[in-house]
Order: sequence, then C-alpha cells, then structure tokens
Amino acid sequence: MKSIKFIACDLDGTLLTDNKDMLVATVNSLMEAQKKGIRLILASGRNASMIAPYAEQLQLEQYGGYIVGCNGHHIIDAKKGFRFENESLDVETSKKIFAFAKKYHLQMLAEHARGFYIYVPKSLFPVKIFVEYLKQRHKLKKKHQAAYSVLGGFMMSSQSYVNNVSRLQDIKEPCVKIGLTHFSGILRHAIRRMDHELKEQLNIMNVTSYWIDIMPKGIDKSAAIEQILTVNGLGFESLMAFGDAENDIQMIKKAGVGVAMGNAMELIQLSADQVTASNEENGIGLVVDRLLKVIL
Repeated sequence: MKSIKFIACDLDGTLLTDNKDMLVATVNSLMEAQKKGIRLILASGRNASMIAPYAEQLQLEQYGGYIVGCNGHHIIDAKKGFRFENESLDVETSKKIFAFAKKYHLQMLAEHARGFYIYVPKSLFPVKIFVEYLKQRHKLKKKHQAAYSVLGGFMMSSQSYVNNVSRLQDIKEPCVKIGLTHFSGILRHAIRRMDHELKEQLNIMNVTSYWIDIMPKGIDKSAAIEQILTVNGLGFESLMAFGDAENDIQMIKKAGVGVAMGNAMELIQLSADQVTASNEENGIGLVVDRLLKVIL
C-alpha cells in the first residue's frame, strides 16, 4: 500500500448511506485513520454548510481535515477556519445555461453566494407544487438563525434567498454551481444538443442518470484537492480517494489509490485502481482497515 497521508471521500453514494447517514463501522475506521496521522478531505457537490455536520461528527477540526464544497468551488481548512473560493459561472454564462434549461424543459437549481435560483418547467408541475411548499416553509425558517434540514439530510441556511426564475433578467448573480435534472432520457437528449461553444466553457458531470452538475471549466474536486495537497507539500501519490459518480472521476484517476464504490457508475469503476463494497456495506471502512494494517 502506498504512503497515504490524505483520504478524500465523496458524500452521497459514498460516505453516506442511502438514508444520508454514516455507518458506525465507517466512522470508526476513519477516526482510527486520523489517530494514525492520516487526514480527511470531505469532497462533495454539496455546499460547505451541508457538509459541516459530517465534518463535525468526524472531528475534522481536531485532526486538521478539509472540506471541499460545490465540486471544488470552495475549500475550508477545518482547523484554521480558512476559506478559499475558486471561480464561479459568470452572470452571462449562467443566463445561457438557464436559457438552455428553459428551451429543453429541464428543471434548474442554481446556487449563488446568497442562495438559490430555481426554475421548474410546466412539464414537471408536481415538482413545482413541492418547490412552492419548500419556499413557504423557508419563509417561516427565515425567522431563525440556524440551518435546517430541507430534504434527505440536505441542510440550508435559514438566511438563504430562494428565488423562482422565469426570465433571463432574473439571473443577477454569478452562480457557484448549476444542477439540471429531468427523466434520464430527456436529460441526455438535451445535453447532446447543447451549443458546442457553450459546452466548451463548462465542466458537465453526471451525478446520477437524472441529474448533472455544471461548473466552470477546470473547476472540480481534483483541482481543489490538488490545492490542498500542494499547501501541505504533497502530491496525488499521497492521496486515497473514494467516489461513485462522474464528479469524482478525476480525483479517483489522479489519486495514488483511487477506489470506486460497489454502487458506483460503471465508468468510475473502470477508472479506479480498485472497487470496494457499496455505500450500504461499509465499502470505505473495508479499504481503510486494510490500509491501517499496513501502516501499523
């Protein structure tokens, strides 16, 4: 086993079970790794506030770990509290993506510095009703300061702005990340028809068959992790990385040991050095335990 100094874990479908919690066995293995001097990086498409509860449970602040949020847009040194932000999608590019979503009747969830832009096409009317319910609930939560659970373990600041958009002029701020979703066949059909010039400016990643994340070109988890490794005088040979989706592929390919979960997309499994058990079967813990036996 190579000399591993950092372990990077994706969250959804990797570190987290389908119920959005961490298995006790997985937590125990990662805590033991930290006690042996290996530091953790939690790298997710979620923003930092949504990653924070898991970082706290794993005691990243005590052991000098890091958070990589929004697919590499921001990096947080948990011990020092330092936050660094990478490039966002500028307003004009964000408008172009919104226009594309509207043309092909895709749902859009765009995250910006102060909150979210949401677009739901008429073809997804039941979703529109549910989003309206969440908006009304959010208005009530704004009276409180704390973050709260929205759905499936996703956390949102009560002070975030949530705006429905219907016109280009509604997009007024650069977007950190834009998610597009619909039934998988409709989504694939639309992406194939995205303007080539626009597509060349973007990093488009399948998170599931029905959801894609869009980031600026060159911004991904691996680029953010490289920044962390460089600051610590290390290279990718010192990294073990776990993931299950396309937004994990570069960190898995570049890592000294890249591990795909048993439930990972086929492309991720083919790109990894090894495939472990699924997120429901302590896939991370099984590999980490083997690593710890070697470094004892």
